[in-house]
Amino acid sequence: MNLKTAKNLFAMLLLLMPFLVSAQEDYTKYEALYPGCVDDAGSTIYYPNKWPADLELPVFPGGDIELTRFVNQNIEYPDVVDSVTVDSLGNETQHRAKGVVLVGFYVDRCGRTRNHQIVQSVNEAYDKEALRIMENLPVFKPGALYGERVKVGLIVPVHFTRSQMPKNPNEEEYYYEEGEEYYYDESYY
Repeated sequence: MNLKTAKNLFAMLLLLMPFLVSAQEDYTKYEALYPGCVDDAGSTIYYPNKWPADLELPVFPGGDIELTRFVNQNIEYPDVVDSVTVDSLGNETQHRAKGVVLVGFYVDRCGRTRNHQIVQSVNEAYDKEALRIMENLPVFKPGALYGERVKVGLIVPVHFTRSQMPKNPNEEEYYYEEGEEYYYDESYY
């Protein structure tokens, strides 16, 4: 690569750098919209089955795709056994329960989520985890109707997909002895 090509490549990287950095979502971007905002006054909450046509929905920082990413990155699977399969060698594999928990809440006029409730349950452990995630959502851009901020009800799905549960190996299977030391057997997993 000659010097001119290297300079051109470097210049292109400098031009692209702001776009690459902005691809990482800042979940705090709406917190400063309404400093000191308190929404304790009674007002209408617009729920999904009664959304007016002109309603602007609340916006999660980065949009719906980023909301899904936030949920998936923050989910901690409780160990809930749904089924056990046995292979031809007699080895058992435990599988987690699967399902979708629907959590309803409203976004107040300050952009904070309130009144979290389970709309559709899978089991108590998954419901509790889904509520934990939703109660820790960052501040949204509030919904609006005719230019005025309003409270808007939302329902968000939390997907618990079926996967194998982590194994708790026996010491004999997990380590093998070589001389006086024990080594982790990576082939076990």
